[in-house]
Amino acid sequence: MTTTLRHHLILLLTCGCVFFLNLGAARLFDEDEPKNAECGREMYERSDWVVPTFNYELRTDKPIMLYWLMLSSFNLLGVSEFSARLPSAIMATVTVLTVYQIGWRFFGQAVAFWSSIILSSTMMYVVSGRISTPDATLIAFITLSIFAYIRLQPVGEKGWSQPESATWPKAYLPANFSGYVLLYALMALAVLTKGPVGFLLPCSVIGLFLMCRGQAPHAPQDLSWNRPLQSANELVNYLAAFIAPSRFFPALWAMRPFTILLVVGLVALPWYITVGWMTNGAWLEGFLGGHNIGRFSSAMEGHSGPIFYYVIAILMGFFPWSVFLPVTLYLAASQRHRFEKDNQGLLFLLCWAGVYVGFFSIAQTKLPNYVLPCYPPLALLMGWTLVRWQEGSLTLPNWSYIWGARSLILSGLALIIAFPIVSYILLPGYWAVGLVGCLPIAAGCWMLTQNQLMNRKQILKGIGVCSIAFVSTVFAGITPWISQAQESSQLGLSASRLSDSSVPLATYQYFAPNLPFYAERPVLRHHSSEEVAQFWKEHPDGVLCVRDQELSQLDDVMPKDVVVVEKIDRFLRPHQIVLLKRQSTAPRTAAQPSVESVIR
Repeated sequence: MTTTLRHHLILLLTCGCVFFLNLGAARLFDEDEPKNAECGREMYERSDWVVPTFNYELRTDKPIMLYWLMLSSFNLLGVSEFSARLPSAIMATVTVLTVYQIGWRFFGQAVAFWSSIILSSTMMYVVSGRISTPDATLIAFITLSIFAYIRLQPVGEKGWSQPESATWPKAYLPANFSGYVLLYALMALAVLTKGPVGFLLPCSVIGLFLMCRGQAPHAPQDLSWNRPLQSANELVNYLAAFIAPSRFFPALWAMRPFTILLVVGLVALPWYITVGWMTNGAWLEGFLGGHNIGRFSSAMEGHSGPIFYYVIAILMGFFPWSVFLPVTLYLAASQRHRFEKDNQGLLFLLCWAGVYVGFFSIAQTKLPNYVLPCYPPLALLMGWTLVRWQEGSLTLPNWSYIWGARSLILSGLALIIAFPIVSYILLPGYWAVGLVGCLPIAAGCWMLTQNQLMNRKQILKGIGVCSIAFVSTVFAGITPWISQAQESSQLGLSASRLSDSSVPLATYQYFAPNLPFYAERPVLRHHSSEEVAQFWKEHPDGVLCVRDQELSQLDDVMPKDVVVVEKIDRFLRPHQIVLLKRQSTAPRTAAQPSVESVIR
């Protein structure tokens, strides 16, 4: 068996464990996943491949690509949690295999293999591959477009070097028109997944790399950091020379901006035009205005944060490998000139990660998943650092190694101690979840008990096994178990069991995105007692969800024959949600409590 085949088999097995194992066992989580899944279900229900809706109202949050993939899955497998998540799992696997190809082309097979292992066992990336959101699909198309760019470059035995006969910046761009078409067509698929950022940011990555490869003739040649004030002035002068129009515009023109517009327009615009026409412009106004310009210029839905928000978010999302992330970035940036063959590949990866972190750091709306496209280059940088350390060509500072091991142990101890407390307060019966902390503790202890100089290969293998076991246990074992406690999915399933989809379902001062998906019908949202009175008048066979502490607000409008047919504890919150139905239409049960008895 060849090394390449063995690596791919191991990676496919790893992806099977972390992305596909028990994929459909967990009920839909959080806000975005049930909204996306329900949107796909409604489009499937009415055989509509153009206009997204949630709760049977126009949804402008996301473009169409994820819904197309889910519709294909629903048509093949039927509507379920598994079929809603399957596209994300497949696209996450595609990204892992693409990262292997990028790593192999830049740094060799060992770095390619470990970079892929690292990416497939980081917490936030595994989340993206196991939920029905556009993130895994977006990352896949961006990574494929970056790979297409790299594949068209002269990367040889001496690394990524400029041909002597070529001139900047054309030396670092596709040699023919078909290369540009492939590159920008993949970006256009990303535009259908998440909007204009699908081509703006990958183009910015390539553009920044071109600027870094070009000479800045007016820049100081001997930047010195020994004199803070003077070096600050030198840095300002260097940046001014770096982004000078005489360098910026040639790089931009060499990337063929009109070709970008042509290819992206041909691939993506037909759907955008169609959905705009079918919704009288409402979808375009909501998406382009509200969810692109609005999210960048102002903090929407309370999702704000400081400029360093993504430093913390990435350290948490890259766990358990994040214990090596600070030293990885330091060594890749400071030591890359020592490795002639690896130098330009490392520079490109730093540009790739830097563009995404920098762009979203200045955006006003901040969410951890926004910077997920920088996880592949970070994994490649870390794979390079750890493999070069394993080979002995790069020195990992002893303090960083010890810090990393102790951080894993402390993280595991925090899980073991904190989760029983959280369980006692908010999630009774789930205290054993904290035992998953034993895995990072095992990885940290393994690092401390091994000799850094003698057992580097074994150290890396041990960390890799523990990381894969950790994310597999969390997402394939623990997550499905905890998801059963969500009251919204239970309410939706109960409503579906009690009545068919033609019977109206309503809520009073309560709503969860899971409800429409599991109830398989629109959910009417009421906020006043008058609206509830009208609901019972118009729909005597209807079903109503309300928090138990708010039942007393409906005393004056509640029909006398209304009974409680279901009482469910809230997920991570106090009190209960009750499901109400009129007794004349409610199914016979042993003892149905009245509304008055619930209030008392």
